[in-house]
Amino acid sequence: MRENGLPPAVGECPVVLIIGSFPSRLSLERQLYYANPRNQFWRIMATLFPSLDPVDVLSATDSLKKYRIALWDTIASRAFQPGSMDHTLKDIVPHDIPAFIRDHPTIRCIAVNGRMARGVLIRTLRRESLPDGLKIFFLPSTSPANARVSFEQKVSEWRVITGFLDRGSVDS
Repeated sequence: MRENGLPPAVGECPVVLIIGSFPSRLSLERQLYYANPRNQFWRIMATLFPSLDPVDVLSATDSLKKYRIALWDTIASRAFQPGSMDHTLKDIVPHDIPAFIRDHPTIRCIAVNGRMARGVLIRTLRRESLPDGLKIFFLPSTSPANARVSFEQKVSEWRVITGFLDRGSVDS
């Protein structure tokens, strides 16, 4: 038995693609990225973009699209498993990230959320040529399992994505 991930959350002309590994059980149930309230993703985004409501995930997702930020995962499907921890992911099928980038040529930055996503992305991109100027940043996981990195340090590292956005669209 297999589980499929979520479709990309993408608006018009995305500039930043944030990719994780695979949705949590709660995210799959709600069909929303980072739906687990213990995950710090939305709290970090609300710090970077103060107009975001970190509690209303659907509204926050729509807001990110307006900022020209897309959300997706590196893994399209996996063998069914009861938990959500990355280290237990088995029999994964990756998404075609290079095709997504070709289909969205406005993307200038890929922000990779955590080590599992990093490993899958590196394997996926191994033989692909990427557009000139595309930057990839491997950022600390926003997962509640990543307690080694403080919230403040995560915000500091995640702030890199704001440099790729139009100055008029970023909250000060």
